[in-house]
Amino acid sequence: MLEVGSGSGGVTEWLDHPVVGVDTAFERTAERSTARLEQRIGRANALPVESERFDFVLSLDMLEHLPEDERSMALQEMVRALVPGGRMVMTFPADATAERLDRWLNCSFQALTGQEHPWVREHLEAGLPRRGEIRAEAQLVAGPEAIVELRPHFAPGAFRLVHGLYGVRRWYRFSRPLGLHSDVAVGVLIRLLRGREPRGEAYRAIFVIDKPAV
Repeated sequence: MLEVGSGSGGVTEWLDHPVVGVDTAFERTAERSTARLEQRIGRANALPVESERFDFVLSLDMLEHLPEDERSMALQEMVRALVPGGRMVMTFPADATAERLDRWLNCSFQALTGQEHPWVREHLEAGLPRRGEIRAEAQLVAGPEAIVELRPHFAPGAFRLVHGLYGVRRWYRFSRPLGLHSDVAVGVLIRLLRGREPRGEAYRAIFVIDKPAV
């Protein structure tokens, strides 16, 4: 298993399985490191891994941090790393909906802290990916026989609720006395939201790409 843009822990914070992780700056998340992640310093558009080496490639909210002119090569590199018949899962905030929500979060964070939100600022500077363009590129890179599935994730209302409560604490003086910031309450809220796929607009796109077997 390969995770691109993993940080020091990545999926191994929750998954008891060995993973090769590629990132440019592991030191930024050193406190989250685990022994299950094999760290390899590198960029997504030039992965330091062998071709057709991994059964599964994962990339969670990484693509939007790359300059636009590096995204196509990053897709090519992740598909290159997959064995024939392997699966890739890639997520990223996409399109005008994500841009609108990121601007809301950035402004709200600035009002609270006086500073721009660190990762949202990177999204807005790089420009958010367009799911239609990425889908076409993924199909081209993976081949006409590949299966490319798109799933929407995180409805705008849910995004504002979660980040309003826990990111910028817009209703903190009411929500904290109600116990909404406890581990139990957070867990219940996430479970309630997890099974609800948005029917219209969505903040995030989830791509599932099945590379054709030879």
